[in-house]
Amino acid sequence: MKKAFLVLCMVVCAFTVSCATDRPVTTVKENARGFEKLAHEHYNRGDFENAVLFFRKALSEDRKVGNFVGVASDLYNIARCYVNFGLYENANKVLGEAIEINGHIENKSGLGDDHSLLATISTRKKEYETAMELYKTAEGYYREAKDEKGIATVHNNIGSLLIKMGRYDEAHESIESSITIHARTKNHAGLAAAYNNLGYLFELEENEKKALEYYLLALGEDQYTENSLGISSDLHNIAGYYKKLGDFEKALFHYKRALEVNRELGIIARERQDLEMIIDILDTVGRDEEKAVYEKTLKQLTAAEEKSS
Repeated sequence: MKKAFLVLCMVVCAFTVSCATDRPVTTVKENARGFEKLAHEHYNRGDFENAVLFFRKALSEDRKVGNFVGVASDLYNIARCYVNFGLYENANKVLGEAIEINGHIENKSGLGDDHSLLATISTRKKEYETAMELYKTAEGYYREAKDEKGIATVHNNIGSLLIKMGRYDEAHESIESSITIHARTKNHAGLAAAYNNLGYLFELEENEKKALEYYLLALGEDQYTENSLGISSDLHNIAGYYKKLGDFEKALFHYKRALEVNRELGIIARERQDLEMIIDILDTVGRDEEKAVYEKTLKQLTAAEEKSS
């Protein structure tokens, strides 16, 4: 009887220890993913300040339980926010830690993401050759991981870089490769980015008809995924196309729609840009009364921005 009691105690103790360790780890990971989801929602609205706060909360939770995949992902996302703030040194430092972790756990897709973001930083600093090398390194990691989304995204990014380098024929090839893969894998967000890029390339080549075609395709994909930030950019691009053609009514329509999106998102820089474009067109067509309304709005926006700063 005594032996049976001892065995029973051991079983109960083992169960208690399991509950005490497994459940909290699960809960912490769930908390991390909840913070990460909130961060992505803010990021996709262009609210990078709150995005980085929630990514840091996710990072704190993942570090508590040694979730290396989660930690590396959180670091990468924090670096993305820093890039949008123009804090490139901060981003490089954070990415260095992410690369160390992803290298240790052999997370090839994660390494692809990290090197792709490093390439983006180099592109913004106009270090184009370095950026190209980093994108090629990222593509190699994505291929090892058989990560088609990653491959397609890096092809689009290389296309953007080739445009900056004036290598338009190669840019077409790279972006069209991205579109083919994204279409096959039904990655609507990736398609929107690639369509937008191709539209811009056609605009540079003065193929206005094709430019509009791809800007509209990008808008359709962004509307499908309810990507407000993308929709804002698409509408602005379409408006700019019509303004260049001298079709001011259609340009005004799209600038006003872009303004509505940016106002809901609270992206003041974009609001100001749209207001300035609307005012410029209204001035061109001599609609002074309507122009005065938008000038007043712009003045109020500027005053509110100065007050908050």
